[in-house]
Amino acid sequence: MAFDVHNHGEGGATSRDIAGIVEADRATTGTDYDLVFLGCGINDVWRRFQGRTAEAVGLDEYTRHLNAMLDQLSGYTRRIVVVSETPFGPVEGPDTVTAMNQELARYNTAAHAAAAAHGALFLDVWAPFTAAARHLTGEPATLWSDGVHLTELGDTVLLQQTEQLLAEHRIVEKLLDYPLMERDAALTAYGPMFAQHRPARSA
Repeated sequence: MAFDVHNHGEGGATSRDIAGIVEADRATTGTDYDLVFLGCGINDVWRRFQGRTAEAVGLDEYTRHLNAMLDQLSGYTRRIVVVSETPFGPVEGPDTVTAMNQELARYNTAAHAAAAAHGALFLDVWAPFTAAARHLTGEPATLWSDGVHLTELGDTVLLQQTEQLLAEHRIVEKLLDYPLMERDAALTAYGPMFAQHRPARSA
């Protein structure tokens, strides 16, 4: 079994940017996906608190972008996992961080609702990150390098939560079972996968 990974993650991207990336990917490559992880929102909120209002994305626009991406991805993806955003760490004063996280929690709630409406799984990493941050108070190791971007330890927490979801729902195992189709549809969908293994016919 081999994995062909297409990583379209982009630093600093808002949901507005990612919606464009998803649309451009389909338009230029036409790739069908077995599994897609989709997450966005933290930059939508952060930009407003940074005073970069032109780049900030309000909750209504964020919800529109997320639903549009899920509508599009559902047409050519076998399994979608919407990933919640991690909370802000100590990027600003405590009161500001609290306000930022209250706002970001609303975006995660909207993401959860959008996932449910599209039959996608929702990976909620908010509680695990909050618990880990609480236990690491006063320790030199932290989950964030700057209160927003994750350290290696933060990446590990995210990876563990992802692995748990994959195992709990047996996602990879289920993706190995190809759906049954009518003969003509199956030949069209699966034929190219086995073409190299068919013996060549002589004229």
